[in-house]
Amino acid sequence: MQYRPHRTGERQLRFDTEFQTLAHRRGLTLMKIWNAARLIFWVTAISALGILVRAESGQKRMTAANTSRAPLRIVDQMGRPAISGVPSGLGQTFDVTVGPDFAFHPDSINISVGDTVRWTWASSGHSVSSGPPCVPDSQYCSPNDTSCFPGTLSNSGTIYTHTFQAPGQYSYHCIAHCVLGMTGTVNVAGGCAQAGWSAGPDMPTPLVRAVGVYFQPDGNFYTMGGRTSDSAGSDFQHALQYSPTTNSWTQKASTFPDNEMNNMACGVLTVSGTPQIYCVGGSAAGQTTATGRVFSY
Repeated sequence: MQYRPHRTGERQLRFDTEFQTLAHRRGLTLMKIWNAARLIFWVTAISALGILVRAESGQKRMTAANTSRAPLRIVDQMGRPAISGVPSGLGQTFDVTVGPDFAFHPDSINISVGDTVRWTWASSGHSVSSGPPCVPDSQYCSPNDTSCFPGTLSNSGTIYTHTFQAPGQYSYHCIAHCVLGMTGTVNVAGGCAQAGWSAGPDMPTPLVRAVGVYFQPDGNFYTMGGRTSDSAGSDFQHALQYSPTTNSWTQKASTFPDNEMNNMACGVLTVSGTPQIYCVGGSAAGQTTATGRVFSY
């Protein structure tokens, strides 16, 4: 058998060539996979960065929007606007919804002197009556500050407003549903520019033993009866009216029924829907007896 070394060399050469070809192809495949992986990584990173930027921008816009919608309000320990004892001067209007259930919404509000509360009926058969629960005091009432007792029940869509001119806490209720807890409160802050008393105009007629009555329906102050001295026949049989609006006194023309005008007890009562000033008792100057009569003004 004859030995042929060149065939062995050819086989070795062919093997080396095929191995190099396979290695080259494998290297190209690995490089393609690596390039694809790098591309996917950078695309993912850029997308994530874009999402984060948009989220941060949206958060900033939301924060700015919330800031613009929620201005800072300074209140006192009672939750009322912290003002320096001077009426707001803005004459703002605050809304309260009457119903549709047996409640006022909101049932407590904080306002300043000179502000107005506007009640709007969301259901029928309710009233706004000032005073403690189920006890109207005739300071104000729907629909027009008259007939406060026994009160007027209004229908859905009714609107009633009242402007508060003095600081304090004002309770009110629905006369028909006060026993069910349909009550509300208006807290009025502010008042005089300075504490203490302020001088007003003198009465046109100096009086003693007269009775002072504030009449809410017209916002005026009245003196009832009294006398000009301690001498017999000095009894004063007229009412004097003080108007806070004009800061002036007026003597009313009507004459009281008798001269027993001293030391009376007087107050505001609403009878048959009409508020009036009622006075009871009294005596005349120089007399030692009193009367038990009642009259209204």
